[in-house]
Amino acid sequence: MNIASQINEVLRHVEFDDERNVITLTQTFPTTPDDLWDACTNPDRLARWFEPLTGDLRRGGRYRLLDSGTVGTIETCEAPRALTITWEYEGEVSRVTASIEGHGTGAAALTVRHFGESNDHWREYGPAAGGGGWDAGLLGLALHLDDPRADLDAVSRIMGSEEGAEFARRGSEEWSRAHQEAGAPKSEADAAARAALALDRAQWEPAD
Repeated sequence: MNIASQINEVLRHVEFDDERNVITLTQTFPTTPDDLWDACTNPDRLARWFEPLTGDLRRGGRYRLLDSGTVGTIETCEAPRALTITWEYEGEVSRVTASIEGHGTGAAALTVRHFGESNDHWREYGPAAGGGGWDAGLLGLALHLDDPRADLDAVSRIMGSEEGAEFARRGSEEWSRAHQEAGAPKSEADAAARAALALDRAQWEPAD
């Protein structure tokens, strides 16, 4: 697949006020709703493109992402259409929804919405912080659907490369644009996107 074109495959939208915000990403994939649902909920497949996870993986159960330490509750699980989870990370609790819709024969759209508080982290980093993470996740999903043999190491190699740095830079620009469309001043949106980009690149730097 073409890594550079992946940025343009995602539709991004931002809503925010003084208390709450939501970032939305939508991408259409060349597969069926059932297969896309399986890719997003089957632990064996999630471990190849997102994160390994464990837990009581049913409605009302608790999950844990083993790499990031994110935990949460599975609030709704309506195969193959809708999933809602809490997203509990470093003392903050937010909520993520994923919905899948068939688009004709052999195509399905995934929409991810991440609902959070407009706190100090949001004011400093804006939507590009969480959005950049979901951009990398959708890249991993696209790689997985393109070649099921691809794994998390492939995503890490890309994101740690110059190609990955350009991918992240362009993504941060798109999040700044979506932030401005939601009403943020350009100077504020650009500054937050730059800060989020620096945070993102530090994450993918190889360990000494």
